[in-house]
Amino acid sequence: MSLDSSMQDFISRAKAAAKDIEPFGKSVLFDFGDDGKVFADATSAPVTFEHAKSFDKRANCMVKTKIKTLQKLIKGDLDPMAAIFSGRLKVSGEMGAALELAKRLRAANA
Repeated sequence: MSLDSSMQDFISRAKAAAKDIEPFGKSVLFDFGDDGKVFADATSAPVTFEHAKSFDKRANCMVKTKIKTLQKLIKGDLDPMAAIFSGRLKVSGEMGAALELAKRLRAANA
């Protein structure tokens, strides 16, 4: 499976940051459309990030967006509410799980 450089960068940064993220009992499924999905499991240590074209795992929250939009959100270059209202970000399930993961990724400099 060939990944574009943005997706490769996100996955490698997330995996590197995972060792510094304390579990918080939730999981998040990121759906990047044709680029595939990333399942973030923060239910136990170590926190893991898995990439696949499709995923059957059940998550507390699902985030549908483009990889570049997510990177802007994590860096703080894009306001989450602006992304939601503009349609660039769709969240279903427990939004707090996605917000907590983003906060922890940002703190870990992912």
